[in-house]
Amino acid sequence: MIRDYHTAAPGRFRERRDERPRRSPKACFGRLAGLLLAAVLLVGAGLGAWEGYRRLVRMSYFRLAEIYVEGNFQVATDEVAHSLDLAPGTSLLEVDLADLSRRIMRNPWIKEASVSRRLPLALTIHIVERVPEAVFIADRRYLLSADGVILSELGSEDLPTLPTLRAAARRRVRPGDRILSSEMAQGLAVWRQFQLANAVQGERAHEIAMGGDGSYTVNLGQEMPRIRLRAQNMQEQLQRLGAALAASGRSLASFGDVDLRFRDRVIFRPLGGR
Repeated sequence: MIRDYHTAAPGRFRERRDERPRRSPKACFGRLAGLLLAAVLLVGAGLGAWEGYRRLVRMSYFRLAEIYVEGNFQVATDEVAHSLDLAPGTSLLEVDLADLSRRIMRNPWIKEASVSRRLPLALTIHIVERVPEAVFIADRRYLLSADGVILSELGSEDLPTLPTLRAAARRRVRPGDRILSSEMAQGLAVWRQFQLANAVQGERAHEIAMGGDGSYTVNLGQEMPRIRLRAQNMQEQLQRLGAALAASGRSLASFGDVDLRFRDRVIFRPLGGR
């Protein structure tokens, strides 16, 4: 008969397991002390490495000495460097490049900014500036960029050769505010299309005023009429104006107001309301 030792005689197996020698408390304490010593050595090595790194990055060899700025035309180089707000003696290895870029872009004139290290002593800043596209009139006059950011306030003596976009209602804004709404975007589009149109005999828009009903009024300046139109199908409206002027045999300057909002007609108001 074939018999399994462990199945047939489990008691003997237990007896052998019970016969294993037990470790003494002194041996267990020694092993625990060894583990603690190893942990202390690892922590000490980590602290030593950290202290070594701190001393390395704070060496005078890596102290920031120069800042190079590229791509700036509107914003002065000193102004860009000052916006970094770095303490004297700052190490080039300690600075957070992404944070420096965010500080630079607090200036509304700066649309994009990237900062890189030029070891061992310099930072290089590359910026992309916003360009003023219109004068925006709200509570005061402001320069407005193409992406709808208020760049700066204009004084009464400043007369830039830019179109004027007038808000439908008086409102308060400040430099840095992004105010581009669908109405303003359309207003800027109206100005661009108006400049490209040939139906107004070379006249250039002086002011675009947003109306409460979604229409726009184009002011051509002194001794010229105001033209009221819709943002949609503007080329068609201006072509209709050109055809109406040709049929009347009169110049645009002989009218006070022109209304192009209607699909089937052009409404002229003579000078003086007659």
